[in-house]
Amino acid sequence: MGSDFAVQLCVIALVIYSTSLHEMAHAFTAHWLGDPTPGRHGRLTFNPLPHLSPVWTAIILPAVFYLTGGGLFCLAYTPVNPSRLRRPLRDYALLSLAGPVANFLFAAALIGLLWVPGVWRSRLEDPNYLMLILPWAAFWGVVLGVFNLLPIPPLDGYGVIRGLLPLGLRQQTDAFARGGMVTMVIAMMVGSVALRAAAPALFLVLDRLLPGPLPLLGG
Repeated sequence: MGSDFAVQLCVIALVIYSTSLHEMAHAFTAHWLGDPTPGRHGRLTFNPLPHLSPVWTAIILPAVFYLTGGGLFCLAYTPVNPSRLRRPLRDYALLSLAGPVANFLFAAALIGLLWVPGVWRSRLEDPNYLMLILPWAAFWGVVLGVFNLLPIPPLDGYGVIRGLLPLGLRQQTDAFARGGMVTMVIAMMVGSVALRAAAPALFLVLDRLLPGPLPLLGG
């Protein structure tokens, strides 16, 4: 089979695109719910570049993490103003949920391509590139969606449950969420532990959705 490195680069490219769709979903949902902020920042677009700046957070970090076996995370941010939403607590939960849903839909589309007649080979000892790239891109897309749904500020999962918290607790967690890079590093560390625990279940679900057993890189 061809170079594992080429396969990894293709997987990274698809996951980065999945991240841009994640942010685009945030932007369009916020716009639909009454917040013009994403549009003013040029985020109402299918072009991935506006969603993935700065470049080092969108490309260099995931490449380093993935190629060193440490995991794959894409850091990006969509500017929103919750006060401009029609119903701030409810609508913020909806726009927070939109990003992970976009990850899951993109992963489902990749898996769906593998069910197209002629794409999947029955001989796993001789897989084609699509059999290697698409399942692993789908897996990492699901990982990103699940990671973002963890109820840890400033991740999307916190945005989903934020409106259910008592006002005092919500003010404290909002202050923690504004902690910048330190807060994100803490969230990534906690999320990494949670995802490692959940990885076997995610592999099992993915294996059941594929036309055949999950091919291994270099297989």
